[in-house]
Amino acid sequence: MKTRILVGIGLVFLLAAMFLLGPWFRAIAFTAAALISIYEMDQVFRAKGHRICTWPLYAIGALYGLAFLPNAGLSALGLCLLLCPLALCVERVCNPRRTMEDTICSLFVCIYPLGFYVMLAMVASHSACLLLLCFTAPLLGDTAAYFIGSALGKHKLCPHISPKKTVEGSVGGFFGGALGGLLAYAVGRYVPGVDWGLLPALGQALVLGLICGGIGQIGDLFASTIKRWAGIKDYGKIFPGHGGMMDRLDSVLMCGPVVYLCMALALGI
Repeated sequence: MKTRILVGIGLVFLLAAMFLLGPWFRAIAFTAAALISIYEMDQVFRAKGHRICTWPLYAIGALYGLAFLPNAGLSALGLCLLLCPLALCVERVCNPRRTMEDTICSLFVCIYPLGFYVMLAMVASHSACLLLLCFTAPLLGDTAAYFIGSALGKHKLCPHISPKKTVEGSVGGFFGGALGGLLAYAVGRYVPGVDWGLLPALGQALVLGLICGGIGQIGDLFASTIKRWAGIKDYGKIFPGHGGMMDRLDSVLMCGPVVYLCMALALGI
């Protein structure tokens, strides 16, 4: 437990550094996260006997952090992501040892997590504040769900996926997400020295946080279904007591598309 708490504190400082130390540090951090996530998903499929084609995925992951730099070619990154499935299909045709199941697994990784990482970059291109909300809402939602579920939980939520999760904890997760939205709003409004970009109104931040508190739970449950299918407990061991990169970001990744959609609807992007 001590190790878990210390690592958790370190992750909080890392998250703060991503926003306070500027776009270059953010670019490096997100590139590392994307590459590690691809590696972890590769290991998941290897555990089930599938050998995915990784070189196009790693190529996109290596370029990914550029999207967080000023005047970055985000559209070019999106084009590369669209070309990635084409590269995987060509590799399947040219490599007789690659099975169709391997190619399908490779295409899956192209979408999850890589496509979801790109959605986070699209959010960041308009608002660092809303990118922060993609982290704070699901993470505080997960924390609230854990404590409220432990104290009050009586009704199982999805016992076939995660036996310990409860309906009461899930409800708490929504309110924790709203607090995460409030935190992101406060940081964006009152922390100087950072170009936060588009700033949501207080009501918008609360609603987005509430939504992400629920979406984050879906991301966590979906990641759990993959782990159950592969017969593993965690995606990795890079964060002692917390698991792998995907264990920490499964809920965050799911929030990217939702926040961007809400932002697009509100602004007509």
